[in-house]
Parts: sequence; structure tokens; C-alpha cells
Amino acid sequence: MNFLGHAYIARNHPELIAGNFAGDSYKGNLDNFDLPKHIIDGIRLHRYIDDTTDHSIIILEAGHIFQANGIKKITYIATDLLLDHFLAREWMKFSSKDYELFIQAVYKFTEKYLDLLKPDFQGLYANLKEYGWFFDYPTEQGMRLILEQFSNRIRFQNDLTRCMDIYLENQAQFDHLFATFLIDIKLSSVEFIEQL
Repeated sequence: MNFLGHAYIARNHPELIAGNFAGDSYKGNLDNFDLPKHIIDGIRLHRYIDDTTDHSIIILEAGHIFQANGIKKITYIATDLLLDHFLAREWMKFSSKDYELFIQAVYKFTEKYLDLLKPDFQGLYANLKEYGWFFDYPTEQGMRLILEQFSNRIRFQNDLTRCMDIYLENQAQFDHLFATFLIDIKLSSVEFIEQL
């Protein structure tokens, strides 16, 4: 899952959003970071989501569709990004809250603690908000732009920009897998959050 998926999983626990959102910036033992508990718990949630996604048979199956179409090294970058596209496009099937209001709430709860987070995340967040990435996710045109931007950030030659076409050619299969995965992780994350 990418930015939207992480925010969606933390949606009922706004105190976890900032840490969950910034999770990739924090490596190693979390005891080494002088951060409030709710930020640390948000990072723990981020790691849980990443680990669950990485080991999901459902996501592996989605990855195999890309691999069968010649996508190799960036298979699971593609599944993360297109899972967010699916979630944004089908938002009302997964949430009763208006999409734009949800994004504004994500901004609010991230910015409340932004000065506590690492500078690399602060820069990434500034770009995410300035360029309206969340509002590009739902549309094909917006998603193509995001795939191009991510492709340019990868330090080796890649076919990430081809992945939207592959997704569209296999949309029914991808959408079934993504919907099933979102239901599963939504339920399992409730238990994880309760244990924090």
C-alpha cells in the first residue's frame, strides 16, 4: 500500500496518522527515536501494513499479473500504487466519509505533528500536498502522472509507466484482488491497533 492505503487504515485513529504516514523515514529499533508514543505507534502500524502487504498471497497474485507482462523489478511498487488508485476510485465502497474531507483530515493530523518528524518526510509531504497527489489517484490520467513521477525517481531503468495499461487490460482480476485484500487488511489492522 502507498500513501492513501496507509492513511485509510489509520482513519479511525487520527493520532496515528502522522507516524503511520512517515513510517518509511524511520529504520531500525524504534527505541532509538525520541518521539511521543502515538508517533511510535503510528510507525509500528506502518510497518505492520507493509509487512502484511509484502506477505499477502493476494498481492503476490496481483504481482504475478505484472510479471506475466514483463514487469520485473518494480512489480510490487506497481501493486502498491495501483492499489491506491483502486481505493481512491472506489472510495465510497470502502468509506462513508467524503474523499476530499478525508484528505483534508489527513493533512490536518499530519501537520499537527509535522515538526516532530524527520526532514526527509517533511519535504516529501510538502510535495505530496503541493502537487495534490491524493487527488490524482482516482483518475486514469492522474495515475499515469503518478506512475511517471515514481518512475523518474527510481535509479534504474524501469517500465513503471506501462503498468497502467497492464492494469486496464486485466482490470476485473486486479480489482477483485485489491477489494479482497482491502477487506482483509482492514479487519486485521483493527486487532493490531487495539494491541498498541
